[in-house]
Amino acid sequence: MTKKIILTLFAVLFLAQLVLGQFYVLENHAIEINVDTEGNAQVTERYYLNFQNEIQLADFRQTVSEIGVSFDGWRAYDSRIYPRIGQEKDIVVSGISFVENTSSLDFLEMNYFLKSSIMEKIDETSRVIEYSLKPSAFSSFVDGALLVIPSGTTITIQLPRGVEIEPPVKPDAVVGENTVVWTGYVFGNELELNYLVFKQISSFDLDQAIQELMQSELFLIFVVIAALILIILLAKRKAIGNKVQNYVIRHSDLGGEEQE
Repeated sequence: MTKKIILTLFAVLFLAQLVLGQFYVLENHAIEINVDTEGNAQVTERYYLNFQNEIQLADFRQTVSEIGVSFDGWRAYDSRIYPRIGQEKDIVVSGISFVENTSSLDFLEMNYFLKSSIMEKIDETSRVIEYSLKPSAFSSFVDGALLVIPSGTTITIQLPRGVEIEPPVKPDAVVGENTVVWTGYVFGNELELNYLVFKQISSFDLDQAIQELMQSELFLIFVVIAALILIILLAKRKAIGNKVQNYVIRHSDLGGEEQE
């Protein structure tokens, strides 16, 4: 009987430790991917956390200071916290911070960029470049033969201004002027996002051309040539003037017979 009581107490204590060890509830996960005109990506991931009390919040602050900007450290601490976009070898961390809010959920924010482009250039003309999203960038969301964005996860892709997103976008998403948003739970057997970037027509800037010429190593040569031409013209100005005068006389009424 005593042995059963001891085992029961041990089980209760073990369960209590598990409950106390749960420092937070991960409520939502938001991923924002900002793409530049060359198809490179800067990624921000936010893990929205709900702490049960001030003690757990204080413990998490201590954890933030201990782990710092180590992706491996955060994944070891909580297997749900790791960079989801891109390949591991291409990910470069630019910052990890903990933001506390008084009116909404606190969140852990991870910022990183990808060394390899997240977009693939599939066609280019004199006026337009067509890009396509690389499926390999979303490999962490692949489950078997499907792409699965879990419930509570939102992925926003912010494209450069002025692009034209080509339908269809797969899986189904909310498509804006230059944004694409997937809100889980979403799944599909294809990942497709294509868009067009229109090249700007270059214009001639006279002031810029003059400045570039003055800064060029050839500028001194141009000055010397221009000075030589000016000297020659000044030296022969009388002969040139006589030739011009004779030409005008020969081809005008003044060079003909006098009228009565």
